This record gives sequence, structure tokens and C-alpha cells, in this order.
Amino acid sequence: MGSLGENGNTHPPNWETFLTDASALIRDEADKKVARSLIKKYQFLDAAEIITERTNPADFADYLRNTFVTPKFSPNELHKIILELDPKIVITTNYDEIYDHYCISGNAGSGYNICRYYDRFAVENIRSRVRLVMKAHGCVSDPTKIVLSRSSYYTAKRDHPGFYQVLDALFLTHTILFVGASLTDPDIQLVLENVNISAPSAHPHYALVEKTRHPSIKAAIKKTHNVELIEYSKGKHGLAVGAMNDLRDKVIGLRSLAA
Repeated sequence: MGSLGENGNTHPPNWETFLTDASALIRDEADKKVARSLIKKYQFLDAAEIITERTNPADFADYLRNTFVTPKFSPNELHKIILELDPKIVITTNYDEIYDHYCISGNAGSGYNICRYYDRFAVENIRSRVRLVMKAHGCVSDPTKIVLSRSSYYTAKRDHPGFYQVLDALFLTHTILFVGASLTDPDIQLVLENVNISAPSAHPHYALVEKTRHPSIKAAIKKTHNVELIEYSKGKHGLAVGAMNDLRDKVIGLRSLAA
């Protein structure tokens, strides 16, 4: 959401805005009313089910492109910091191609590859020197395969189990840093819970998030997901950028010592 469109005014929407605007595509007023009621209750999966079921597919594809492609978003500061951190693997649930294009246009020695959940080369790339961007919910480049509704989650996992097995393995064997994620995504929650139950570890994952959760909720997230929250004051996103800048400088410093 920190990226800016070519017009200098447009930002990518959050989930609530994205679904609310998409609900305008529903032709039946009664269905539209139900979808918007679900959005207000933060029942996004169910709202998305109605929207995608009751909307013309061509209209919805145009809406996706107009939302994520037409504005010509530029990379924001966090995109640039993450690229400078040079992680071997980035996992994203975003549909846009802002980070994808930024990576590909960069100067990585081994290059970048983009792997959507329906592609079959994730393991090949992980075991090579190439950097990998894994798109767990698909990409705006193919609107017919984005994961948005309850049924599309099911279909993606049923038809492409190998990709989600790779995600399980990565969450089991690596420490994950979540940036710009709310941890409410059903896919991510399920992976974290499964890994924490099957192979509990004293080494947590980490999430850089706004300080909005009650201490009891934080404790529950640590217990069930093994995720340690790194919190910053609500609305103070500049603090998150500063924290990521600090991390980048320390990583670069450690790499220079190891060289």
C-alpha cells in the first residue's frame, strides 16, 4: 500500500477497499447488499465468494488490471530495502507485480524468477543460485487463477499440492520474517499451525506489525503459530521502514565481514 501510482495520487487498496470496490460489479442488488454486509463484518472470504460468483469474469479481470496494473505503481521504500537485503526467497500473497518487476530489473548476479502457485519449478529454483519470488495467491497476469474466495483456496490446494508442500517445508526449515502482513491469511495460518504442531521449535518466526493486539492475543499467536511480534505504534509506518533499514545495514555489515 506504500507504493504510488504514476499519477502521484493512487495507492494499492487494502482488502476492505479492494472488495468493496469489486462489489460494485455485482449486478443483482440483493447479492451486492449481502456482500457489502459481509465486508463490514470482515468476513472477506465469504464476501469474495459472492463477488466472484456473481460477477462477470471478464468484468472482474478488467477490475483487477485497472486496480493493480493501470496505475503503474512504483516500488516503495520497503520494496527497495527488501531487495537490498537480498533474500534467497520472498513469499508474497499479493497479486500485483510491483516487486516482481523491480527484482527482475535489478542487478542480482544470479537473477530472479517468479513462481506462481500453479508453476512447477519452485524446487528447481530453490536448489539453484537463482533468487525466487513465490506468489502463493497467483498474479494479476492471469486473473482466472488468483486465490481470493473460499472455493479458490480449496481449488488451489487440491490442484497444486506440491507448491503448498514446498511452503510447509520452507516454514519448517527457515526463519520467516513477515513484513506488511496481517497474519490473518488462512493459508499462512494453516501452514504456521501445522508446522508448529508437527515440529515445534524454540526458534520463532517474526512479524513486523502495527501495535493493535491485546497481550493475550499476542501470547496466543506465539503459542499457536510460533510467531514473535515486532510491534510499532499504530499508523507510524515510518518506524517500520526505519527498523527494516537497520536490519539491512546489519545484514550488509555481516556479509562484508564474512566475505
